Amino acid sequence: MRLKKMGYLCCCVFITTACIKQIPPPIQRSSPRLVVEGMITNDTTPYFVSLSYSGQFTNAFLSVDSSRILINDAEVIIRDDAGDSSMLQLVSPGLYRSSPGLFLGTIGRSYILEIHLSDGKVYVSHPESIRPVPPIDSLSVVYEGSLNVEVSPTRMIIATNTSDPAQQKNFYRWTASGYAPRKSWGTPCSPFDPPCLNPYMCNCNALCEQLTVDHGINILSDQLIDGNSFHRTAYYSPVYWFGKHYIEVKQYSLSPEIYGFWKKYQEQTERTGSNLDPLPAPLIGNIHNVSDSNDLALGYFQASAVAKKRLVIFPQMLQQYLLESIAGQYIPEGDCHSVVPNSLPNYEAPDGWVDVEVRVIH
Repeated sequence: MRLKKMGYLCCCVFITTACIKQIPPPIQRSSPRLVVEGMITNDTTPYFVSLSYSGQFTNAFLSVDSSRILINDAEVIIRDDAGDSSMLQLVSPGLYRSSPGLFLGTIGRSYILEIHLSDGKVYVSHPESIRPVPPIDSLSVVYEGSLNVEVSPTRMIIATNTSDPAQQKNFYRWTASGYAPRKSWGTPCSPFDPPCLNPYMCNCNALCEQLTVDHGINILSDQLIDGNSFHRTAYYSPVYWFGKHYIEVKQYSLSPEIYGFWKKYQEQTERTGSNLDPLPAPLIGNIHNVSDSNDLALGYFQASAVAKKRLVIFPQMLQQYLLESIAGQYIPEGDCHSVVPNSLPNYEAPDGWVDVEVRVIH
């Protein structure tokens, strides 16, 4: 009887496995689409526009021909409603820049982006007006020392304090960057010196300032705060070593259309995989082919006013034993400026930080 049961089970397994047929999933092949990212502001710094193709894809992650992504032979022009224009120049693969100081955005004026591709296609953006933005009243700083230091260093939290204008629909976005002090093992001070054996005692070529930039989408509508002062976290500056932190925060005005675009982008990039996630939708911006209204580019051309605030933070409350226990695992070997990416050598202060407030944290 037991043998009969085993034979029956084996027969079932054979029948079940024999009925399985491998069906290859369909391969998604989408045509390349123009991808644009650009902005004009009322700031005196140059404006940048990046151009690329989305590429042909065999799945969600693999591009067939990555060498075709960046666009280096386009003609890129920004025009305003007063008849003035500025032609941007290619400064690196896929990146175009305006001439500094020759063409400035003005609050109240509207602007369009015009792109002439080498295949004869011309793309233009819908007009975008530069809306005013309130100033940043002040920056707040809080030291956060309760992180898992085996994953990331402790940090300082920088937030903006802003007074929202009453009875207006205002939409905001923030970007921020900062230089944080770094420590390395360094190098021998002279060719005759022995290698340093204690990273905390090495001084030659052992200090530098590292630039970090927050690329997150930090946006807000004043729907619930109209006419009130509000507080918004804008940046986290990592604490690797003793020294000053150089922080810059920018606060932008957004049109309702640009805010809606970034809101959709934020929702799709912050998916968790749950049933409550919003349904995916194409991130179509405000740029189209002048000869084919159905040929829409991905991305957005943004026109914004910008308010900036800079702050130098000097955390004097850090104690040697505490910082060494936290920062030891983040001390690389070699010359600090060489081994730490995006850094300035020998604790050099970045350019343009004259007459900036210094905040000492005790």
